[in-house]
Amino acid sequence: MMKHFLMNLMAASLLLVLVSACESEPRTPRSIGTTSEILVVTQTNAQWDGKIGDALRAYFGQAQYGLPQEEPIYKVAHIQVGNLSEMFKKHRNILLVEVVASQKEALVETRTDLWSKPQRVIKIQTSSDSLWVATFNEHAESLKLLYDRTERERLLNIFGPTAKLDIVNAIKEQMGVSMVVPEGFMVAKAAPGFMWLRRETPENGMGILIWTMPYRDTLQLSENRLIYARDSIVSLYIPGPSPGSFMTTDKEFITPRISRVNYFVNDFAVENRGVWKLVGDFMAGPYLSYTVIDQKHGRLLTVEGYVYAPNKDKRDLLRQLEAILFSLNLSP
Repeated sequence: MMKHFLMNLMAASLLLVLVSACESEPRTPRSIGTTSEILVVTQTNAQWDGKIGDALRAYFGQAQYGLPQEEPIYKVAHIQVGNLSEMFKKHRNILLVEVVASQKEALVETRTDLWSKPQRVIKIQTSSDSLWVATFNEHAESLKLLYDRTERERLLNIFGPTAKLDIVNAIKEQMGVSMVVPEGFMVAKAAPGFMWLRRETPENGMGILIWTMPYRDTLQLSENRLIYARDSIVSLYIPGPSPGSFMTTDKEFITPRISRVNYFVNDFAVENRGVWKLVGDFMAGPYLSYTVIDQKHGRLLTVEGYVYAPNKDKRDLLRQLEAILFSLNLSP
């Protein structure tokens, strides 16, 4: 009896130690900050007011391509390093500016989830302001892609728990792929090799398109062929509210921009950014699509998101759709 008591006591003590150990582990706090925002931390206000700040504002403040109204690719906030409190350390995207005269060569460092999660902290350290600007300009596009990834991760962390399983399962059954689709979307249309998902609110409308075509050769990924393919699909399946109206690609106001990328869900994809419009009506908005070669099924697969939000900002809505598109899994 005493033996069993001691064994139970030892087990209880061990459990208590394990629980205490788990409770003592520090939890990484959730990151903060508005969508598409970078917090720049400088050593002095002179750095922010001078050529370093000018370079940052020029790059991150450039217009996001494919939006009907101009919006910057990122909003940039600023503090001095002496004000980098625990609260500011939780910011999702941080860029640290360090100029040290004794620094022998330019240094670019990046860390994930340093003070919060998800988080991207990037530090550029050089010996002079001029070299800092040159180093930043050299790596700016790569740094932006890192911040983009963190933005998508945050959004998918939000969307994942609210994913609509009936739509997720419908996509698997209809298209043979999987994708995280949050609450609010509904299946508007499904046909062989095509799906249209919609979310409509009083403020805006968002759509997700998925379509496939037989894959023959890489000529199908040329700019003209991709735009022609898009127009043939959306004109057939996406009607406008007026009789006879239908969706097409705007080729005059903002020329579609086609670029090959290696950071989508596989090693090769073609990104298409531009503006859609309705023939026979007065609606328009931005769209973003990615086309990949699905070797397993011998087909081209395109996933697209589009936004309709008249007289309102659209960048962050399009970024939400971008995160959803990046959740694509060709082998569900």
